[in-house]
Amino acid sequence: MALRAGVSIGTASGVFRSNSSVSDKARAAVLAAASEIGYHPRRRVTRTLPNGVTAIGLLARAQHYVGPSNPFYGPVLYGAQVATGELGLSLVLETLRDDVEAGELPLSVERRQVQGLLVVGTVSDDYLHALLKSRVPCVLVDHQPDTSPIDSVCADDHRGGYLATKHLIQLGHRTPPPAMISGPPWSTSVSSRLAGYRRALVEEGLSIDPAYIREGHFTADSGRQEMAALLDLPVPPTAIFCCNDNLALGVIDLLRERGVVVPDECSVVGYDDIAMAAHSVPQLTTIAVDKELLGMQAVWNLIQRIGSPRLGIRETRIGVELVERHSASLKRIPA
Repeated sequence: MALRAGVSIGTASGVFRSNSSVSDKARAAVLAAASEIGYHPRRRVTRTLPNGVTAIGLLARAQHYVGPSNPFYGPVLYGAQVATGELGLSLVLETLRDDVEAGELPLSVERRQVQGLLVVGTVSDDYLHALLKSRVPCVLVDHQPDTSPIDSVCADDHRGGYLATKHLIQLGHRTPPPAMISGPPWSTSVSSRLAGYRRALVEEGLSIDPAYIREGHFTADSGRQEMAALLDLPVPPTAIFCCNDNLALGVIDLLRERGVVVPDECSVVGYDDIAMAAHSVPQLTTIAVDKELLGMQAVWNLIQRIGSPRLGIRETRIGVELVERHSASLKRIPA
């Protein structure tokens, strides 16, 4: 229904919870879509909760909370708040310090204020092992380590990297192949997107040239820096897949500064579909992640984990889709 209405899962949910922050236009679209498919909302009631569950914690680094430098996680946190509110639960937010020691547990866990914990973003294996030893039920959000048996909820980043790269290849960007500006190698979402990029190239019979793969840092400044390095190659790329939208916006800014027209002379595809993506010049083609659903699904999985601790470890992937706008187009053949 949310897809039919052209809104996020969280916005659709807000309509049926009478959330005043939902715009009249979005509300009308959701109600029309609900009427078309005969949808009637089911209210989540607190009696479905395991006994004794009153609060869950959410642990994230300072940069993951709402702020202009990181527009991805704000909607994730909002989705978690929506889900806990519907369940009648309290959500206790804590900040994970960069210098935290492996055995140092969140205060809400030490003081037994929460019955489960959401851990948002990348954390060290040592810290995850400490959480496991504490026996607090946990769900990781946007992180999926190989070494720790903990439930996780992530976007389908392998498919996202594949869709972005395949799109650029289908637009004719084959020689040279599309370049990629990735992120820090310790990020499991980055490694999955990179694997999808490589898969698309191999499927199309294109070589994987390390010179066209740059390691960035999720910021617009990093996008500018890595794009400058790509332009210095003997044969600069005519298409760039960026591992997040901040990188892509920095790439577009640098190309504009260098007099390279997007998309006529260089196509750019981002990742995440943050709010700014639809308002950049040109509007950014990107891979959309339902960020609110990431937070919601993590809460639902955590409640199930608390109630059924013997469940097998679950790796939940949220679907992604390509959103075509104006920053990528057919490759132009020089006259």
